[in-house]
Amino acid sequence: MLCRMTIVLLNMGVLAGASILAGCCSCADPSDPGKGQSMPQQTIEQVQEEHTDEWMAIPGVQGTAIGLSEGKPCILILSSVKPETLQDKIPSTVQGYPVVIKETGAFHALDP
Repeated sequence: MLCRMTIVLLNMGVLAGASILAGCCSCADPSDPGKGQSMPQQTIEQVQEEHTDEWMAIPGVQGTAIGLSEGKPCILILSSVKPETLQDKIPSTVQGYPVVIKETGAFHALDP
């Protein structure tokens, strides 16, 4: 019984390993060495950080944040002006992440 169980577990391991290898190799195209190899995508936090200074330089942009749009992560542009005012200056997607402009009004520091 123990021998049969060991054989079953070994077969499962071999099948799992073969599936992993097949998944890695099935996209490879010898005529295009770069095809099938994907670069790691930046996280939404990295994309936000990379572009925040650029967006903050646009008049009317008060800040950036990460939020949800249709249940999926998005980059929020917090604005003191109508979103339509900024649509020509800020793309609707950046590196695959949706960008949503939200009018929040101006931010002011509170007096202590």
